[in-house]
Amino acid sequence: MSPRASLVVFALASLAGLAHLAHAGEAPAAAAPVPAGPAPAPAAPAGAAAGAPAGDAQLEAPTVRDGREILAASERWLGLIDSGKLGAAWDGGANLLKQAVTRNDWIKGIGDARKPFGKLASRNRERFARTHKIPGAPDGDYAIIEFSSTFTNGKTAVEQVAWMLDTDGGIWRVSGYYIR
Repeated sequence: MSPRASLVVFALASLAGLAHLAHAGEAPAAAAPVPAGPAPAPAAPAGAAAGAPAGDAQLEAPTVRDGREILAASERWLGLIDSGKLGAAWDGGANLLKQAVTRNDWIKGIGDARKPFGKLASRNRERFARTHKIPGAPDGDYAIIEFSSTFTNGKTAVEQVAWMLDTDGGIWRVSGYYIR
């Protein structure tokens, strides 16, 4: 991975320090593999502009109380990453993510970080944790989901998606992504 890609990946809400948090939770009861292939199209949020390009639509955000929605939303969001819709993944991100990295740097950094892994073969949810403190990020409400992923070229990776309850109306949004 290039130094630039490393910087972008690690700058995202300090996800490099999240591994111990993700291990604190239990694996979801139904940790079935998510089949490779196109992700279902994300639903447009209430108030989304009619006729907006699908690639620019924000993902339907999970509610505050339902961890299952966060898990499902994580799989939909990772579907954007898997299909190369990196700009759309950033567009729906939290303000914290957008302050940490520009859209163009996100696209370049995540593209560079994911390229060596190739096409997704399978993904399993491994851990889920909630916390109010993440090293290097402001205190808030966070959910961290860890996945074990296998790619068609035989490589494996651990992916973490961090969600935060954003400050603009209490909507859960992705605040970071980490792959190793």
